[in-house]
Amino acid sequence: MHGPVDSLLTSGQLAARPCFQLGTISIDPGTRTVSGPGGSVQLEPRVMQVLVSLADAEGAVVTRDLLFARCWGNVYVGDDSLNRAVAGVRRALASVEASFSVDTVPRTGYRLTGDGLGQAAAGEVEPGTGRASWSRRALLAGGLSLGAAAGVAWWAGNRPTPDPADALLARAQQSLRTGTAEGQRKAIALLDEAVKRSPGNANAWGQLALAVARVDEHVFARPVTSAAKVDDAAQRALSLDPGNADAAAARIIALPYYGSWLPVERQFEQFLARHTDHPYARDSYSFMLGAVGRMKESARMRLSLASDDLYDAQLQYRSIYCHWFLGQITEADQAAQRAFDMWPRFAPVWFARLWLLNGTGRTDRALEQIENERGHPDLPPPMLAALRSAHRAALSGDPAVVAATTKQVLGGVRASVSAVVNAFMLLQMMKSLDAAFGLAEAYYLERGPVIAALNWRPGQPFVPDQRRRKTNMLFTPLGVPMQQDSRFLPLMRDIGLQDYWDQRGVSPDFLAQPVR
Repeated sequence: MHGPVDSLLTSGQLAARPCFQLGTISIDPGTRTVSGPGGSVQLEPRVMQVLVSLADAEGAVVTRDLLFARCWGNVYVGDDSLNRAVAGVRRALASVEASFSVDTVPRTGYRLTGDGLGQAAAGEVEPGTGRASWSRRALLAGGLSLGAAAGVAWWAGNRPTPDPADALLARAQQSLRTGTAEGQRKAIALLDEAVKRSPGNANAWGQLALAVARVDEHVFARPVTSAAKVDDAAQRALSLDPGNADAAAARIIALPYYGSWLPVERQFEQFLARHTDHPYARDSYSFMLGAVGRMKESARMRLSLASDDLYDAQLQYRSIYCHWFLGQITEADQAAQRAFDMWPRFAPVWFARLWLLNGTGRTDRALEQIENERGHPDLPPPMLAALRSAHRAALSGDPAVVAATTKQVLGGVRASVSAVVNAFMLLQMMKSLDAAFGLAEAYYLERGPVIAALNWRPGQPFVPDQRRRKTNMLFTPLGVPMQQDSRFLPLMRDIGLQDYWDQRGVSPDFLAQPVR
């Protein structure tokens, strides 16, 4: 045994654990890495805690209560947290092609079952070698091997066949974490194949529903699927497992909430009361909080998510905005640099840093970022030209230059929703408030002379989080001049946000009184 199975397993204890061999795989708790014939994967901290706890039990059953005590310190987080962590262990084992799996013991807990588990106690791997250093317990166990041979042979002939969907689910999760359009398409294709191979797998159907809902939420071209596909996959999952959290979350995430903020928020709250730690429901809910002007609350929730998975591109780029909205500029700069180092040409990271620089009085540095042709993602020439012109106009302060650039920026808003989103930010940056309010009238209320795109079209660039007439860009620090304008509150009343604030009994950040 590598550690006591009845004590709290902290992050520090994980870091101090040496590498060890378990069947055909090696586990490094310090780096949270699992390696096997199928490759290597890095686990989230909680998933590694659960895996190590199961390994420490050496094939014995570990109760759910004991896992909660050891991995969560008996802090109440709900059954879904443990279910997701165990699912993470299973995906990791399938991904690296482990010779064993996690077996559910109904109404009790979990245990590891499969080939080579006798090596769990035997082998602590010498760091950097991959070789097990056999312990005294392993040598003693050798004396029992002949007597146990018949039992092992019986078990090997009766163990359950691995679900053919498991490896596909693991690969889909890896693809989704990239945050790219290609990764999202690949993930959905893998999940479509998973439900085809294993139509009775509730997890596969639930993950398909969730993946489609999230891709459609952060769509990069046109909605890639209809809401019907989300609902169909979710219904299949829930018919197999009425408690499937991914399926229930997908149905809420797929709801457009412009003009229906309060009913959708109540659905999020009811879901999260049951599934406290569901990361993607929390992420979508936090973005909705930003859409109703509760930016600081949104940022705090999203930062807690980003700290859970440092390798998820979608969670990490959002942390740049979160620190910015909370006034933590040094931390925002550090988050931007880390994200650039990991995903150097990922458009959401590039834009997050651009708006951060603009919103903190560093428009000159933002222009440098635009001028660095090798350092920016593949953007359409008209968008790049508008970005460049607007930054130059803002730096010049020349009213004639600003007026000409404002006309240029507005000239692109008919082409795509992403151009509308960028236009809001650029007009606010240049303090072209008349144009910004004119665009708001067009985009949110379909009034006035400006024609703004309301639907995604093929070929437009990927700007996450901005479909369905999002309002978040009105509440960033760049939007302060609009928020302080006498026209802003009437606009909020006309689009329905004033009613939401009154009915919900909350105030948006821009109306909150400063703390004295």
